[in-house]
Amino acid sequence: MVKQTSIVKQKRESKAVSVARERLEALFAEIPFVRIKNSKTDVRLGDTQVDLILSALISGKSARFIVEIKSQGEPRLVRVVVEQLKKYLQGEEDVYGIIVAPYLSEASRQICKESGIGCVDLAGNALISFQSIFIDKTGIPNRSAVPRVAKSLFFPKSSRVLRVLLAEPARRWRVEEISKEAKISIGLASRVKQALLDQEWISKENKRFFLADPEKALAAWAAKYSYTLNESYSYYSGLKDEELASAIRMECQKRGWEYGLALFTGARRVAPFVTFPRFFAYVKGDSIVLAKSLQFKKVESGANVTILTPYDDGVLYGLQDVKGTQVVSNIQLYLDLKSYRGRGEEAAQFIFDERIKPEWQARAITRRKR
Repeated sequence: MVKQTSIVKQKRESKAVSVARERLEALFAEIPFVRIKNSKTDVRLGDTQVDLILSALISGKSARFIVEIKSQGEPRLVRVVVEQLKKYLQGEEDVYGIIVAPYLSEASRQICKESGIGCVDLAGNALISFQSIFIDKTGIPNRSAVPRVAKSLFFPKSSRVLRVLLAEPARRWRVEEISKEAKISIGLASRVKQALLDQEWISKENKRFFLADPEKALAAWAAKYSYTLNESYSYYSGLKDEELASAIRMECQKRGWEYGLALFTGARRVAPFVTFPRFFAYVKGDSIVLAKSLQFKKVESGANVTILTPYDDGVLYGLQDVKGTQVVSNIQLYLDLKSYRGRGEEAAQFIFDERIKPEWQARAITRRKR
């Protein structure tokens, strides 16, 4: 069984090298003054072995491309390969290092660019700058049907870790602590931690970890998030904004349901910015029962109340009490508003500038003083 597994692995690696070689040869074939003479795989360089070396003529002058092929292209892994290639290239002339992976994010490309290393992915993106060669192809999306680890960070339960980290980026966490706070298993918390390390969003310190770049993490999540992940129910009510908030608060308290004012309704209470004619609230309970109790009406048009059922318990993490009424966290307000058409993006930026960023800075200063 072990032997069979080894054979399968060798075949997979051989195919990866073949695909990488074909992609590079096709790329260089587009340049009239570049000619690939031959290629060698699994070449020994000193005490290490590289995946592929292409020998070429560039305007009639000999050159070599040392190629490392990886099954993943996360920033942390790319940084490790970059350092390996830089060691291979030390003291060498007319030699250039290239990383090939199924897909390379903009962050991974930037690491290569700053290090003077080329990179090519199987989606069609490429960055090569060597002698008189300059290739820069970008913006081609990853069309792989296989979910990437980075994407899984935003799955419902996985994203609870991000919620906890974004609430207090400077705090140092152990895996067991964050699994308890996020109400997920230690195993899932550990996998999410590794994925965050691969994206270089967290740093480690004395066996604990913390969010190193909260702004980048929040922006990446917002780009993938939509408030439509939650079930929504729209109604008409003759009650005014404060009357609605009071009615929902009392009904939810009576039934033991969690709730939180959301989107523009919640934002107006924590950082007044813009009025909006519709009332929004998350309710972890039966929205139909709630609507019936509060005499909300189903209408074809003119709805002014939207009750949202959270797609995950994490949505209500970090509820804040504002004058006796529950409002979802500033992070949740930002995510929802950012994905809302119209003035949502503008309101989200206001929440970030007025509440989220100052809170991050204040917590960081408090931690440094300890």
